[in-house]
Amino acid sequence: MIRFRWSNLVFLALFVAAFVVTPRPARSEVDAATITTVTAKLVEIPSKLPPDELYDYAYVMRYEVVGGPLDKSSILVAHYKPLQPRSKIKDKMKEYVGGKLRSFSQGDVHKLKLTSDLKKIWKGPLVDEYAATDRKSVRYWCLEVDPG
Repeated sequence: MIRFRWSNLVFLALFVAAFVVTPRPARSEVDAATITTVTAKLVEIPSKLPPDELYDYAYVMRYEVVGGPLDKSSILVAHYKPLQPRSKIKDKMKEYVGGKLRSFSQGDVHKLKLTSDLKKIWKGPLVDEYAATDRKSVRYWCLEVDPG
């Protein structure tokens, strides 16, 4: 029979913990310098949104900023599963998606909390209709969106 001492169990727990990989930084670890809050008008949803049942994805939409540090600029913003109300997202991305918005409609004004750390947060499929014509513009990740 094998006997374990507490020190052996602690060592085993630390050994196992060393191999646990966290695929994304915690929201608190998103660089605060990359977070921007703006008010913007949703000017384009470039195509029909894919159904959520197929796979987890983020979808890029175009906004015109009407208030905040990026005032009067056109920006591209990625939203996780935009067919779902923000408050209903309860899966692995709930830490990175928030707000009170229920649905996205072209022409609506939104209050957005954005980060330029999209690649640190989202590693999955990105539906980006703008990629063919605009590879240089920053794609922001929307941390939070509320009706404007």
